[in-house]
Amino acid sequence: MGFALLYEQLLADDPALDRPGGHVLACVLCGEEPDDELALRCGSCDGAIDAVHDMSRAHPVAGADPLESYFGLLPVRDRAHLTWLGEGDTPCFRSERFGPLVGLSNLYLKNEAANPTSSTKDRIASVGLSRFSELGVKRFVMASTGNSSTAYARGVQAVGGMEMALFCGDRFLHRLNYPDHPSVRTYAVRGDFVSTGEVARRFAARTGARAEGGFFNLARREGLKLAYLEAFDQMPRRPEYVFQAVSSGMGLVGAYKGALEYRHLGRLEDLPRFVAVQQSSCAPMAHAFAEGSPVIADRHIVRDPGGPAEAILRGDPTRTYPYVRQVCLDSGGRITAADNDDVREIRALLLRTEGLNVCHAAATALAAAVRMRHEGTLAPDSTVLVNLTGADRAGRPAPTRYHRVDADWPDGPIDWDQDPDTEASEAEGDRTCAP
Repeated sequence: MGFALLYEQLLADDPALDRPGGHVLACVLCGEEPDDELALRCGSCDGAIDAVHDMSRAHPVAGADPLESYFGLLPVRDRAHLTWLGEGDTPCFRSERFGPLVGLSNLYLKNEAANPTSSTKDRIASVGLSRFSELGVKRFVMASTGNSSTAYARGVQAVGGMEMALFCGDRFLHRLNYPDHPSVRTYAVRGDFVSTGEVARRFAARTGARAEGGFFNLARREGLKLAYLEAFDQMPRRPEYVFQAVSSGMGLVGAYKGALEYRHLGRLEDLPRFVAVQQSSCAPMAHAFAEGSPVIADRHIVRDPGGPAEAILRGDPTRTYPYVRQVCLDSGGRITAADNDDVREIRALLLRTEGLNVCHAAATALAAAVRMRHEGTLAPDSTVLVNLTGADRAGRPAPTRYHRVDADWPDGPIDWDQDPDTEASEAEGDRTCAP
C-alpha cells in the first residue's frame, strides 16, 4: 500500500462523531486516534498526528487576532489558554508593479514579514504555546535554524511560566534574535541541522522535558495554516497556485489542510495547486520529486548544504518529504527548485518595484513562480499566491550567553539546570539575523 494522506476522509467522517472541545486527534496516514494528547507520531504506523475539527463549530470571522478569528480551526479547546503574541492579519495584496513586470497579472503576495519577529514562524509560537499551556507543559526543548527559535523565545519571555532549551547549529547562531533571559537556555551545537536535532532529542529524553517536535508538532502546522486562511479571506478570488519555500515543508502541509477545511466549509470552491520550492544548491526534495521517487534516497541528501536562503538549508528531509510530495501530487502541484542567482535577482527586483525587503527564502518561492511563467507552465493570467515568509532582522537583540556542545552531547545523565562540561561562550553586542 502506498503513502496516502487521509485528510479528506477524516473531514468527511460522521459530523456527529464525538469531538470533545471541538476536535479529536488522529493519524493522517491510518486514522488511529492516540491516547496521549501530546503524541507527535502514531503508535501504530509512525504517521503524523493532526487535529480533526468539528466543522459545525468552525465559524471563521475577520479580526486582528487570528487565534480568536479562527478558533474553531485550532487545536485548543478552551479560549482561556490562547496566547496571542501579536502576529497575524498581515497584508495580502495584488502586485501592481512586480507582477506585470514578470508576466503575472494576477499575482498576490502575502507579506508575513509584517509579523513581530519578521517571520511567519510567530504563528507557530502563538499556537504552540497556547496548546502547551492548555496541556500543562512547563518545559520544552527544540532545535531551529533561527526563525522558530526566535519566535518561541520571544513568546516564552513574554508570557512567563514556561522554560525552553534551544539547540542551534553553531553556523546559525547569527540568526538568533532574542535577548538573554532566564527562561531560555541556548546551546550551540558543533554539527549540522540533523545532528543538532538529535542532540535536542537526547537532552529532552534525559531531562524529562517535552520535545517540541518540529514538523511533527501539529500546533506548528495548525499555526502556519492561519497565514493561508487569512489570504483566502483577503483575496477576491481563489488562488489557482500557491508557492512556498520549504525546509521540512510543515507550512505547505498546514496550508493544504486549511484549504481542505475551507472547501468543506464552502469558502473555497476547489483546492489550489501547491508548489513547494527549494534553492538549487540545497534541493533534496526537488531532486527526488523530479525522479518520481516516493522517498529521499541517499543520493538526494545534501551533506553540507549552502545557499543564500539559510532558513531552508535542510539537506536531509527524509522524514517529511513523503508528506510534502503527497500534498503536491494530490493538489496537482509540484516540488521544484529556483536557481540561487535568480533568487538574489528576484529579491532585489521586488525591493525596487514593491518596496518589500524580504528574506532569501521568501524570494526563493517568488523566483520559482517567475521561472514557471517564463517556461510557459504558468499562464500569464493565473491567480497565483506567493507566501513571503519573512524578512531580515538587522539590529535586533541577540543572545550573548550560550553553551557550545559537541554533536554527541549529552552522553550521560543530565539535569535541566546542569551546565554542560564544555565551553560557555559570551558574545558582545547585537548580531544581525537574516531569516
